[in-house]
Amino acid sequence: MNGISLLRYIMLSLYANDTAILSQGKPPDKGIVPLQNYFKNLETWLVRWKIKLNVGKTEAILFNKKNDDWPKVKVYGTPIEWKKEVKYLGVVLDKQLNFRDHTSLIKEKYNKAFRA
Repeated sequence: MNGISLLRYIMLSLYANDTAILSQGKPPDKGIVPLQNYFKNLETWLVRWKIKLNVGKTEAILFNKKNDDWPKVKVYGTPIEWKKEVKYLGVVLDKQLNFRDHTSLIKEKYNKAFRA
């Protein structure tokens, strides 16, 4: 594929220069450990290929119904805060996947475009 190694329970979604790294686990914190291990492998791969990751643009979201304080994943030693929503390829994804914020954004864009 692209030379980035994969681990069990980890999936990559690549589109142009946007990458989503997906991890699953039940309970959700069981997916955080493989995700952190994956980041360690990814950091090694990025250094080897002289690719710089913009940690400041890196976001994390945990899809679940609880508001627990989950352990943060780290990228290059920088903890990544868990967000309540993220935007990926133009779609606003919220932690409960109800798409209310995305629908509101689309309505707002429509109203701006077609306001008389």
